[in-house]
Amino acid sequence: MNYFVLLSFLLCVASLFARETVSPVRAPESYALFGGLAELRDDVYSADLNLAGEYAPCTCFGVYGDFSYRLLSYEYDLMFHDQRHEALNLRVNGLNESYLGMKLKPFPFFGIDFNWRFPPREGSQVNRFHRLGISPFGLFNFSRNMTLGAALEYFRFLEKQDFQSGDELGLKGSISWKLLWDRDDYSGWKFDYVFLYRWRIQESENLHMDKPYRKMKDLERGFRMRVDAARYFPVFKNSLGVALFYEMNRGYLFGMETGHTLGLYAKFMFL
Repeated sequence: MNYFVLLSFLLCVASLFARETVSPVRAPESYALFGGLAELRDDVYSADLNLAGEYAPCTCFGVYGDFSYRLLSYEYDLMFHDQRHEALNLRVNGLNESYLGMKLKPFPFFGIDFNWRFPPREGSQVNRFHRLGISPFGLFNFSRNMTLGAALEYFRFLEKQDFQSGDELGLKGSISWKLLWDRDDYSGWKFDYVFLYRWRIQESENLHMDKPYRKMKDLERGFRMRVDAARYFPVFKNSLGVALFYEMNRGYLFGMETGHTLGLYAKFMFL
């Protein structure tokens, strides 16, 4: 497949889809991914389709997109004293937020990731701000089949309707482990584990208010974790993987987790 055709297709649909993915730290690589997922967050059950891809002419540079479309969203509210118990929520069905990015890896163990998040349309009622992300990352081959990754994330949000969301920082660590792996045709089992801890370092501001009253007192922090189990097969001198993943998409170090995601995807690697 022509890599340019793949990239052009991804850029064309970038304005249509998206959902942020907790992915392992990895070097630039060329692939196309399609999958589906079921999510529970804040008593809302959702189902999404996911499309992602990256074009990397070399291991030192790559451009990528990560997109999703929300098919269904169902809210379940448990209340007492003969109050409402459930409701169908149709307001968040449709196009979600979109992500485009670029990776630079000038050194074997170090690189930097630049990405931009576009606000969602009908697919979400949260994360309504454009967001710039900068993430320096490092990779270390711990053994022949195990790679360790670490990244520092910084996010800056654009002002919207006189509201300035606060800056955020994140720390990410990942482990990629290949089992019974054939390096000649890129086949075998692959397991990924990712831990992400993110916190808001600056209070958001309501610019409609006088300066002493602008602070929103919304400093918060939390973590996300994800585990992927994939089986790769040689296909037309490339590699096709089928994977199942689980993600704790929202949690707190000193409290109960509040969100879960379960998904299945196919990933085609261009070798």
